[in-house]
Amino acid sequence: MQILTGSHDNEVHEHLYESGQRRIGHRKLKKNTVTNNGKFHPVPGNIVLIPLKGTVKLTTPDQEYTIQSGQVAVLESTDSFYLTAISDVEFIGVVDIK
Repeated sequence: MQILTGSHDNEVHEHLYESGQRRIGHRKLKKNTVTNNGKFHPVPGNIVLIPLKGTVKLTTPDQEYTIQSGQVAVLESTDSFYLTAISDVEFIGVVDIK
């Protein structure tokens, strides 16, 4: 068993764990931050986004979704997306890399 602890800095984009095809990332975004300059980013594999704090808008080519703590977004390896922080947001991403 491992206990993983992320950075407590204000803005974070870090990999907490990587082994084989599994990666666990930790990210914090300030309110109004848009990832990848609003351009769609291809998903490197199946991703589960788990918000810990705040609200984030997940934009795909077809739809926009707003998720917050208590909700989970599952993206398939064929999806692309970018994120917009509606408030200060912190989330975990679990990726099964293809």
